[in-house]
Amino acid sequence: MANVAVATGLVDTTVPLSNENVVDMDNQIKMLDPDESQFTTMLMQLGSNQAVREQINWLEDQLFPRLSATTGAITNVATSITVTTGQGAYFRPRDIVRVALTGEAFRVDSIAGDVLTVTRGIGLIIGTAAAGISDLLIVSNAAPQGATLGVRHITKKVLGYNYTQIQRDPFGFTGTESVIEVYGGPAPMQEEVKKLVEHKRAIEQTLFWGARSFTTAAPNSIGYCGGAVEFIATNVHNPAGALTHVLFDTYLQADLAHGSKNKVLFASPLVARAISGFLKSAWNPPSVDDRKFGAKVDGYISGAYGWSIPVVVKREWNDFSATGSQYGSWAFLIDMDYVQLRPLRNRNTQLLRNRQANDADEVTHEYRTEFSLQFAQESCHAVIKGVTG
Repeated sequence: MANVAVATGLVDTTVPLSNENVVDMDNQIKMLDPDESQFTTMLMQLGSNQAVREQINWLEDQLFPRLSATTGAITNVATSITVTTGQGAYFRPRDIVRVALTGEAFRVDSIAGDVLTVTRGIGLIIGTAAAGISDLLIVSNAAPQGATLGVRHITKKVLGYNYTQIQRDPFGFTGTESVIEVYGGPAPMQEEVKKLVEHKRAIEQTLFWGARSFTTAAPNSIGYCGGAVEFIATNVHNPAGALTHVLFDTYLQADLAHGSKNKVLFASPLVARAISGFLKSAWNPPSVDDRKFGAKVDGYISGAYGWSIPVVVKREWNDFSATGSQYGSWAFLIDMDYVQLRPLRNRNTQLLRNRQANDADEVTHEYRTEFSLQFAQESCHAVIKGVTG
């Protein structure tokens, strides 16, 4: 018979077997990061239009152009004026055009490519030399009495497109692990909550940084959803240094010139800090005893146009490097009236359970979404990058 272990004296917590003691474990598992996918959440709340194909399309149009420019100086008597390459088509015979540098108006008599034949000095100001490149404002078209229709011009619509992308995030556990008792609840249930946040975060990252492409591959083709960075080309700003309030207002003067007033700035913490810093020189404490200093900016009022732009801080972007033009130095100005989430019909975000093989002793689920982003009129949106503070 084996000897019996004996404890002598007062028994403290080290005497019983470790397995004998109940572990004091908080049943709530503390996550490092919560769900910070604000752009995706906003688009979901705005409502989506289901896609019916793996490629989505939309049409873009604009009013007929009214601005062009000379390619160089013009004399006071020149009757041939060359305009920006490709913009001769903006003009019609009988157009009245103002030269912004001098205020002179001229009449267009004919157009050959990008060269206008004109009659100078229409109105108060006689033919006047312009020393450099000048904006040309197409004011209107003046038809003579009894004239025929004249030249008919319309703008051509532009096709916008993107592809649907299949985002899949599976997770699985052995049959044993899926049923044993663990802190925080069964392992599949814990992972189900976490994986949904990860799945949504991946969609969010695609909406900003996705690459638009479609690859015909073996054995199956692959679609890639393009994000905002694939579309925005006109308003791309890089201060390559500090973001001052003067510089920011200058950017917004161009960025807010078109589109709707429903624009949102999604900013990295570094950019948000720079915007908050605009108040430093103007801040006055309400009392001499105030021990708080600083400002949190939830919106920014454009000095050029006078409306407020909500500022959404993308806290998770603080993990990105901000050196050079890396993503920690970025902000996106998105016109919410010109973007839309486009899930493929019947393939919106779903939790698909029991994806394991029939003979597998495991439990496997997955989140799956097939989606695209409709991103119209890229000049209504903007990117700021390269901010250092």
